[in-house]
Amino acid sequence: MKRLEQPLEIKAVPQHRKEECLHYEMCLGEACALLWPSFSCANCKLYFGKHGGPVRYERAASALGWDV
Repeated sequence: MKRLEQPLEIKAVPQHRKEECLHYEMCLGEACALLWPSFSCANCKLYFGKHGGPVRYERAASALGWDV
């Protein structure tokens, strides 16, 4: 996990976040606790898929899921 100085734009999230990683929730919690503006999982050596091994990341939500 790498600290980013600026929040990610929605279209950049798939390039930086690996939500299927076994460690994602822990990293998200740590980034929040440290008040980081954002973070990237892009080159993380701890990346491990929840289903047993590295997995290819794809966002399942539609673009409408981001409209608030």
